[in-house]
This record gives sequence, structure tokens and C-alpha cells, in this order.
Amino acid sequence: MRKLLIGITATLSLVAASAAFATGAPKPEHPCYKVADCKTQASRKAFSACVKTNADEANANQACAEFRKDKPAYIKKHGIDGVDSLFEAS
Repeated sequence: MRKLLIGITATLSLVAASAAFATGAPKPEHPCYKVADCKTQASRKAFSACVKTNADEANANQACAEFRKDKPAYIKKHGIDGVDSLFEAS
């Protein structure tokens, strides 16, 4: 019984952790969502790499440029819960 309880607790913890650390595709609310075709990237890492590859376009987008320059300030200014809230949970 104890092993079953530990297994269930571990599984629930893993599910909660994956939801808390969003690693999926960007949400439309992301300030860099419209840069190139980066929104089609399925992971946070790939999206970030795409935005960096298209830095000229990212810097031409005022919201994206502001976000990239100082993420904490942008998040606070716009009342965003955190960077993770800008990505889908995977």
C-alpha cells in the first residue's frame, strides 16, 4: 500500500511540475509571437532560437524588442504572471 501511495504521489508531482514549467509552443500573447514564422515552433527552446535567428525582425517589433531587452521589466509592466505563462504546457 505504501509503494502505491508513493507511486501515485510521484506521478501527480511530475504532472504538476510539467504544467508549471511550460516548455511548449508560444501563446499568441507572447510579444515575439509575430516574428518570422517562429510561432510554429513546438518548444520554448526552438522558439527562442528562431527569434534569435531573426533578430532584425525581432528588434523591429517594438514589443518584442522591449521584451528581449529586459524580460523582468516587461513582465512587470504588462502584468504578466511570468515567462512560463507565455508558453503552452507540454
